[in-house]
Amino acid sequence: MKTNTLKIIFVITLLSMNAIGQGVWTQKANLPGNIRDNAASFTIGAKAYVCTGYDPLTGAYQDFWEWDQATNVWIQKANFPGVKRSNAVGFSIGTKGYISNGYDPLNGVMKNDLWEWNQATNTWTQKANFPSVGRMAAVAFSIGTKGYVGTGQSVSGNYYKDLWEWDQPTNTWLQKANFPGVARYFAIGFAIGTKGYIGTGEDASGNDYQDFYEWDQTSNTWVQKANYGGGIVHAAVGFSIGSKGYIGTGGVSTGSNVSVQFWEWDQSTNSWGQKANFAGNARLSSTGFSIGTKGYIGTGIDGTSALKDLWEWNPSGVVGVDEINVVNMMSVYPNPFNQQTYITFEQEQKNCIVKIIDMLGKEIKKVNFSGKQLTIEKGDMLPGIYFINITSEEGFISKKIIINK
Repeated sequence: MKTNTLKIIFVITLLSMNAIGQGVWTQKANLPGNIRDNAASFTIGAKAYVCTGYDPLTGAYQDFWEWDQATNVWIQKANFPGVKRSNAVGFSIGTKGYISNGYDPLNGVMKNDLWEWNQATNTWTQKANFPSVGRMAAVAFSIGTKGYVGTGQSVSGNYYKDLWEWDQPTNTWLQKANFPGVARYFAIGFAIGTKGYIGTGEDASGNDYQDFYEWDQTSNTWVQKANYGGGIVHAAVGFSIGSKGYIGTGGVSTGSNVSVQFWEWDQSTNSWGQKANFAGNARLSSTGFSIGTKGYIGTGIDGTSALKDLWEWNPSGVVGVDEINVVNMMSVYPNPFNQQTYITFEQEQKNCIVKIIDMLGKEIKKVNFSGKQLTIEKGDMLPGIYFINITSEEGFISKKIIINK
């Protein structure tokens, strides 16, 4: 059989595993709605909510979905009543969720409305408008009974560094101390205790940043912290679990690169440590959140296509050499390929599940496999980029394959 000469061999060593550190990624159920990037999200208890967003082919959305951590099931809830939009922000206070700001592409305007969703009644109520200019790609987080919105870009192309506090009991807004970094959009924001955090992002000149700042709710003061360990980036994902903050994925304007890096910030030591790379394909403009001790990244755009997948990160999972026979040594040959390719393992594999996933996150093929070599037939798959997701009792790996025209 005539084959291409490109051969890719993946070797995971003890040294590299120690460098990457702890954490395990697991794919969860795809969002049932359309593919999208720049969606907004929030969590209430053990449930996550994803709303709005944009697909370059079909436009913006206002559908609203609930994901149950316990059952891994999505349920559609009452549509967001504001206009269809992308790049909105979301946060939650108690049993209420909030969506605000964002870009209305149909009318070419930025929105500054604020909407409250009641989990008990599945109803939306409009609240006091965000008092400053409407904007997209801002950041938001909540502390106690207060929500915070800041930074972002207006339709006129202005970039902002202001921070605004919304008080739930009084439905009023109050401006707080400005973010001390450069005005920007596509930054990340999250809260730990009574502290809020904003970092990374892109400025009006297209420069990306890795700076990272802490805001104290009690004193209304900002302090710069250690720069994000993953380098300059915009449209990344940020969330917190306990006293740790996390930033991952995102894009770099220079070179239009997208990332799978994922880093943890320790509040007590003000230090960054790299964790296991995000297991899905590289992306930016995703949505991220945490529930309990787990973190989640989903949707977004990989640089070409919008996505609808959801991935769970378990910080307490440790991937050790003894646990990753499935990726000890693996070759994909040929790659790219025309009609078939072969996945060859150095060691015998048992009870693997092999899935072929397209760029939209759709499962194309699923094979139960044991042995040392698996043949992947092109079949009715169209030319393009796909991902081979391999799961066994000993580990998980996702690798890219390319089918030639």
